[in-house]
Amino acid sequence: MSASKIITPEMKENLASIQRDGLDANSPLGRKLMTAARQVEGQSSFDMSWVSGYSIKFEGCHHVTQWASKEQIEENDQNADQNGDDVTLNASNGRIQSKGIVRFRLCPTGSCTNNFSVGCASNYGEYVVDMHQFLKYYVAWQIEETATKCANTRNTCYKKCYSSTSSSCYTTCYSNNGVEASLCASVDANGDSQFAQADGDGNVISLEDYLECAEYEIATADGESLSHYLGPYCSNQGGDIRLGFFQDQYCSIPSANQASYFQKLTGVVVPFTDKSIVTTNCMSCEYKVEENGEAVNDYYNYDADGNKNYYVAAEVNELCGTMYMSSGKCESQFNKEDFPYPETGACTYIESVKRLKDDGIIRADQKISSKPAAVSIGVFTSLAVLMGGYVYYLKSKIARSRVNLAGATTSLA
Repeated sequence: MSASKIITPEMKENLASIQRDGLDANSPLGRKLMTAARQVEGQSSFDMSWVSGYSIKFEGCHHVTQWASKEQIEENDQNADQNGDDVTLNASNGRIQSKGIVRFRLCPTGSCTNNFSVGCASNYGEYVVDMHQFLKYYVAWQIEETATKCANTRNTCYKKCYSSTSSSCYTTCYSNNGVEASLCASVDANGDSQFAQADGDGNVISLEDYLECAEYEIATADGESLSHYLGPYCSNQGGDIRLGFFQDQYCSIPSANQASYFQKLTGVVVPFTDKSIVTTNCMSCEYKVEENGEAVNDYYNYDADGNKNYYVAAEVNELCGTMYMSSGKCESQFNKEDFPYPETGACTYIESVKRLKDDGIIRADQKISSKPAAVSIGVFTSLAVLMGGYVYYLKSKIARSRVNLAGATTSLA
């Protein structure tokens, strides 16, 4: 019997398991089949079920300096003409603008660590995506996660704050109940907010309204309006994304007046000015169906008699699915057996982003230091110096020998 026809007991057991329980999409064989399926040309859909076994770990954010689009330049030129300003190449008129980007990793959920800054040290992918897009889906995911808490807290805080004269009553009440009020202030499909007009509408800022740079206007005590711009920016050396006040519509020029100034004028608490909008904890990519706070996902299909047919791959939640599809990818660190066709098109860009200068300009000729290379260069340089010294020593010794021989010849004569 040829070796190719031998079926070992282990193979029989695996085949019996597949026939009985189906093929686990997260098993090594299942992942290989899924990966191969992704490579088939002509597929109308892109399989991402493998992502459900991973978690997103926020690594940081960066501001990249880039040239503005044609539409933005024309808009700024028009504004400058209307205001009688001179057009110059600087950030104030939008010729050169700062673009926020976010770096994150996909780490295996079982090995993703909250207290480890990068989440995991092996079998991971690194990605980069537009900061505003990341925040849009991250906050939407957070709002969905806290929807039940918002609803439960609403009645409690309504009773407490309905007749209160404090502008920060709702924000404080929600905070005391472990809920971020700005995540409960979003408007639903019917145009209704958790905070109705009688509940103090306007005293609680909706985070969704300022995920991109937007005007923040208040009325001063003398009846005049004070207008600034409020939007997200990279803080704490890129470790946080916070809200801050700016002078311009692109949120590129920080204002001298920040949250504490506006809060004194209005009493309204501006959220996420002293802490990050995005958590550094690992965020599971698996879509989970919950009942009474517990996951009830069932990944088996059933026939008419109620028998389990085969294992269905877990679904990916919207946050991870959207971020993966929208991102630049560097998957060179994934396990090559499970990911034989990694995407590595953004690896060079991501490495450059990690080494951005203060001006935010990515340089193509930026040198990346290598410790092993530096040690090797040092060793070879030292050897070359020693060799040169030895050669000089030999040359000097031969020259002296010639002189001595010449002297001896003269004496004999």
